[in-house]
Amino acid sequence: MPNFATISATFIMLFLTASPTWAAQYQVTDSAWLYSTQGEFDEVKESLIFAIQDQGAVVSYTAHASDMLARTGKALGITENVYDKAEVVLFCKAEISHKLVAADPHTLVLCPYPIAIYTLAAEPGTVYLSIRKPLQNLMEYQAIQGFLEKIIVQALEF
Repeated sequence: MPNFATISATFIMLFLTASPTWAAQYQVTDSAWLYSTQGEFDEVKESLIFAIQDQGAVVSYTAHASDMLARTGKALGITENVYDKAEVVLFCKAEISHKLVAADPHTLVLCPYPIAIYTLAAEPGTVYLSIRKPLQNLMEYQAIQGFLEKIIVQALEF
């Protein structure tokens, strides 16, 4: 059986390097897949929200991570911000989630699906989108991973 992560990463790399719009980069870390592009945070976020909605999903919550870190950092004596702006957008797709929890009801923790969008204070003008690294041992999660990749690719097309 082919390796899902390898096929998926290859597809994303081919798509992003061939995309005529934003120049996007892609990389894998131990915990996440990162996509980056040059642009404005608000424009990329708007494209991300549109792509989520276009795929039939509804944003259920947006965590304002940079605001929380800046606020709590003051109480901890931390004066340097890692992010200029950082949010985590949470959403779900019912038919995918039903299959996931039917296979294993304890996978509920994987819903809703997060996509982080952020700019680093040290890298103005670069917007990052990141998703969890695929869970190789959970076949049902592949549909979620493919869905998240499709959304990011669509968001980066605009």
